[in-house]
Amino acid sequence: MSQLTPSSPTIEGGHTRAGFLRRAGIGGAAFVAGGALLGAPGVAVAGHEDGIPDVDILNYALTLEYLEATFYVEALGGAGTTGVPRSSASFNRGAITGSKHFAGFGGRIRSEAYNSLIDIRDHEVTHVEFLVGALGANAVGPCKFDFSSALGSVGAFLSTAQLLENTGVMAYDGAIRYVDDGDNLQAGAQIATVEARHAAYLNLINGDSPFPDAFDEGKAPSEIFKAASGFIVSCPGEVTALFGRLP
Repeated sequence: MSQLTPSSPTIEGGHTRAGFLRRAGIGGAAFVAGGALLGAPGVAVAGHEDGIPDVDILNYALTLEYLEATFYVEALGGAGTTGVPRSSASFNRGAITGSKHFAGFGGRIRSEAYNSLIDIRDHEVTHVEFLVGALGANAVGPCKFDFSSALGSVGAFLSTAQLLENTGVMAYDGAIRYVDDGDNLQAGAQIATVEARHAAYLNLINGDSPFPDAFDEGKAPSEIFKAASGFIVSCPGEVTALFGRLP
């Protein structure tokens, strides 16, 4: 498998992507084929034997991260990464901070909204880089997406972002039961909790409760694919086959 690079550019808050991966427990060589994403094969099994290899679950997560990262890069601009093309911004700082979505909030939330959304974009790009680097040659390619219906206005952008982040949380919560290796389980949980923080923020700025329930709901891959299908134009055969194998 490929080795994650020891140095990466700063993404936000003075933190580097390499630092993010180290804090997530990702460093050095990554192994997937035997079920171990981190460290050496033979670690304790955290999940159960269900016939679904962890590599499929990680590629499922990667497919969702491609979607989210592409959406934010198209909305806010940015260099993108492997599988996420560079894009010019649909919305600049002025469009975000001047949006009526922030009319009822204090000056700090309004003034920091653009930077917060940029942070979310950078997190999603980092998730893609992490999963592509860890999966190496086993990584699936991205689907082709069309977000034109979601980027016609700042309001549409923010409501779609809320939908995607909450869907992402449900996807990770629904997939975690199929993860067998403890390191894969931990890495997935460390991404899922960040996705939940994104969802909480977007719920708040869209006028909904940031923490509506005591338990988040998990959804099966087929339900997640259906929820995202409105933004998917086509997928590589390997992704179509992946969703055919998943529960």
